[in-house]
Amino acid sequence: MATTTVKPRTVSEDVALFFESCNLISPIHNNYRKISTKTISSPSSRSVSSSSSDQPIVSEHFDASFVNEEASEVEIPAVLYSVETYMYIGFTREQARILWCLYDTVVDEALDGHFMDYVRWHIERPELPDATTSTDDWDACLRSMGINEKLRTAILLPEFNDIRFTATCKYWVLEAMDICYSALRDMDHRLRIERTRLRQLQKRPEGQKAAGPISESPVLSSTSDKSIVSLPVLDPQSITPLPSDGIASNQPTPLVATTYAIPFDLPYHSMIWRAGDRGRSEAFYNQVTQEIDLSAISTMPGDFSGFQKLAYWTPQKETADRYAQWTKHKVPDSEIVMVQVAIPESLLKGLTVYYLWQDERLLPKDEWKKLVYYGRRGKYLPTELRHIEQRDLLIGHISSGVHRKFEQLTHWNQIKDEDVLSVQIAGENRKAIQWVFNTAKARDGFMEKCRGKIWLHNLGTFKVFPKT
Repeated sequence: MATTTVKPRTVSEDVALFFESCNLISPIHNNYRKISTKTISSPSSRSVSSSSSDQPIVSEHFDASFVNEEASEVEIPAVLYSVETYMYIGFTREQARILWCLYDTVVDEALDGHFMDYVRWHIERPELPDATTSTDDWDACLRSMGINEKLRTAILLPEFNDIRFTATCKYWVLEAMDICYSALRDMDHRLRIERTRLRQLQKRPEGQKAAGPISESPVLSSTSDKSIVSLPVLDPQSITPLPSDGIASNQPTPLVATTYAIPFDLPYHSMIWRAGDRGRSEAFYNQVTQEIDLSAISTMPGDFSGFQKLAYWTPQKETADRYAQWTKHKVPDSEIVMVQVAIPESLLKGLTVYYLWQDERLLPKDEWKKLVYYGRRGKYLPTELRHIEQRDLLIGHISSGVHRKFEQLTHWNQIKDEDVLSVQIAGENRKAIQWVFNTAKARDGFMEKCRGKIWLHNLGTFKVFPKT
């Protein structure tokens, strides 16, 4: 309920005391703590200019790993449910106070909900206009929602206009705020893991090599599929924190540096990629049990569905990398992760694959335009397109709203050839491609066949500790 006396600390007292003793976190002052970026980020360890199919892939193969800004410390709210948190996730002081008043005092059942429910209610209010195309006033839209200058600036970065126009202004605001809040909510757990690592280092015999920083993680596992390259398996005892330190034994394994042989390419497999925040990426793939939950990263509406939450992937590492770079700017204190999945050929052979290209010249023509028209407008498909709902795997181009406001179109033929996202790959402009596991059969197959074939590359935070 909205009115509550429970005000959980962002960092619990015992954890805060430990890091205060290490001079890595400050006491509470004016409802904030200052925390060293050493505890939330890990700068890239080396520079890698390119990768090829016969080389292992590491986090430094993504340009997003090097999108950062040096900062010794960042400020975080001392209390999770607070007006300061509303400001931290991206609202102006004035708008944050309005939302806090609603959360803290309103007794109307229609507005009585979780802390973040008030954010979604406010952003999604129909009287607040949305922006989607290059002709819309995005800055005015953001200001009308009460978005602070820091988040407005990040969303409006001109170098990411191509990505920005693939969804609406309200979508990007809510995504950034969800990521930012999730990172703050999980801060105590992350610091507990870091506390365990530091304590283990303090107990380590002199001369013994450390296990490495906790901020990067391949998911390394053995597999019975003989077509998979043999990968080294980590000893869980060497990296898993003790449950006695306040971390459940079934939590994801703490992240370790990706210096192991993660394959860039595998025989009889197709690689797909997706950028996201660490919290949702770990909710998608539990590195201990290898269980997969696609719902954790599914969204709607999208190009291929207006009413069903789906997870969108791309076979182009460069396309996912672009999304990751922009995301780091929008949520500077949150760890961004690149998810890499090796899709077995045996899974693909059992699925009906349907291709949806913007420039399709074979019959039936224009299905990509029609599907985008209905999907982006959140509408059910007409009879002529319903056969697509039965197709297991949809592969097609990614739409861009640079020139078109999809929500205001009156006919699918108003979508033109230029309404496709393009990305630089090997020095050439190419159309961006997406994959969607569309049916329950496809999603079940994914969650069964891809266990042990998923890697989480930690791309770090935007704010990083200065290099020495």
